[in-house]
Amino acid sequence: MSETALSLKGVSKTYTSASEKLTILRNISFSVETGRIVVITGESGSGKSTLLNLIGGLDTPTSGTIEAGNYQVGSLGEERLTEYRRNVLGLVFQFHYLLKEFTALENVMLPARIAGLPKGEAREKAEMLIAEVGLSDRKEHYPTALSGGERQRVAVARALINDPLLILADEPTGNLDEGNSRMVEDLLFSVVRKHGKTLLLVTHDKNLAARGDRRYTLHAGELLPV
Repeated sequence: MSETALSLKGVSKTYTSASEKLTILRNISFSVETGRIVVITGESGSGKSTLLNLIGGLDTPTSGTIEAGNYQVGSLGEERLTEYRRNVLGLVFQFHYLLKEFTALENVMLPARIAGLPKGEAREKAEMLIAEVGLSDRKEHYPTALSGGERQRVAVARALINDPLLILADEPTGNLDEGNSRMVEDLLFSVVRKHGKTLLLVTHDKNLAARGDRRYTLHAGELLPV
């Protein structure tokens, strides 16, 4: 039986202000097995990014539980939350968030250095990942000298550096043209498969969504299988 990398049970999220109560997610329950790719689609404002924020520990659910890598995500204190993000998660966003004062290679190394890996080991791992995403000849370039597609390929390599259990990808091709979108899409899926990683991806891109092992859509705060 496959191990479960991520499990949500009865997760809801409601934002309350003095004038109103707004429920974004309603009783979300699903699980993702290790090594599987699950895609979530939905209109803008449907709650896709809210869901990723809850799984990433950037927000807490109003009710329900989230478990990933033996961490009960919604109940973690700051120290354990940092540990969870470092040990369990790799993140790929719509925007690359590369640090402009660091080279492509240094950007990939950074999470490993923060996690305490010696510089030489971090560099060796980063070099291997940079080669996997086809950028060995661009590794000493700064982000401003890279194309949009190249920056996103660096972001994919960075997400893998700490050998995460789970990769969360939020519209990873959303800022790219058609050609670069397909290139980054192919790269993301191939490296995830190669390394046996679990991927939870949210996207508007129907071509990208169709490649997942399982697909859901968020509608009116409810998660529905496609």
